[in-house]
Amino acid sequence: MFLGHSSDFLADARKDTHAQIKVDGMQERNGISAQAGNEPAQLSWKDDRRTHLITRGNVDGIVSAALFYARDPGLRVSFVTSTSAALDVVRRDIQSKEFFIVDLGITPELVKNLQDKAKLGAKIHLLDHHQQTEAFALVQNSGLDVHAYQGASAASVALDYLKVNHGSERLAAIADIVEYCQSPYLAKAEAEYGWERLREEARILDYSWRFMVDDDRFRQVAARKLAEGLWPSEVGEIHRRYLQVVNEGRWERALEKVRSRLVVKDRVGVLRFGRYRTSLFGFGTRALAKVAEEEGCSVAVMINSRKKRSSLSLRGVGAEYAGKRPRLNLGEFVNQFTAEYGLSGGGHPSSAGAKIHTRDVPRLLQEVYCLV
Repeated sequence: MFLGHSSDFLADARKDTHAQIKVDGMQERNGISAQAGNEPAQLSWKDDRRTHLITRGNVDGIVSAALFYARDPGLRVSFVTSTSAALDVVRRDIQSKEFFIVDLGITPELVKNLQDKAKLGAKIHLLDHHQQTEAFALVQNSGLDVHAYQGASAASVALDYLKVNHGSERLAAIADIVEYCQSPYLAKAEAEYGWERLREEARILDYSWRFMVDDDRFRQVAARKLAEGLWPSEVGEIHRRYLQVVNEGRWERALEKVRSRLVVKDRVGVLRFGRYRTSLFGFGTRALAKVAEEEGCSVAVMINSRKKRSSLSLRGVGAEYAGKRPRLNLGEFVNQFTAEYGLSGGGHPSSAGAKIHTRDVPRLLQEVYCLV
């Protein structure tokens, strides 16, 4: 079985106060930059690039960035952990004239800010595979260009939009595998390269970014190299990080930690963390879902609680969620729950996330117990 998962616990997007960085010869002026000659360094907050891609920092996001780099190597790319983090990036960017928001389920606040950008003349494109974005695509006169459908990875949606070549279809297939999705790109790549080759390449890329989850420099390098048509295994830094994760036994150690803390009730596996979270070595809900499936669960829930608010990740596991119509559609469930009780949530039929009031955690779990 393929091991790996889309990001649940990435670091926040880089702040604009970071020092000047060079990635494969491309200069990002996000912080202090020095002028030519002997003149003293000055603060520089301006990025002259006019097109800005904002996406997640997991495999789906890295592949999406590679597809965009294949079309436009001078593109500005920001990797974020969530829709709220994407909103912060959008608000800070007053230079870009075109935005691509990829693999980020929309929220009313994000939509409002993007529409405000559009009113000022910016072109806004939403490319996504979350339920709430697919529903929003039906809204008329939103002022935004929306391409969204479920069942495929966000990278596959992006490839449909971009129509780029040079190894792009096999990259989209890798994202499909990690996201447990199906698309024509996966079927075509499997016929050409074989399932085992695709699965191994997907594992290599997925393990590699988990080696250091807050390293956006690595994501930039990986995306640019993949944009050249290379397999993940052919990119030295990707393969080295993959081997490091394997040699350290991180996946096995993550499973053991989940087994020691998982609480199972009514076919629902619950893993709770408080203010201080035990490390799962970058594997997050992937390790939780694997152990929950071993325990005969249908749904796995990871809860990170604070005093007033809690973040939850829900995953469907087992045979029930291998089909097209599971009994409990997790994306619709958390969307409806947060609409009634507050804050935000959404996702896919077998994968969802939410931010809710901590006082409502018992209520949400009770509803899951009853619905599974």
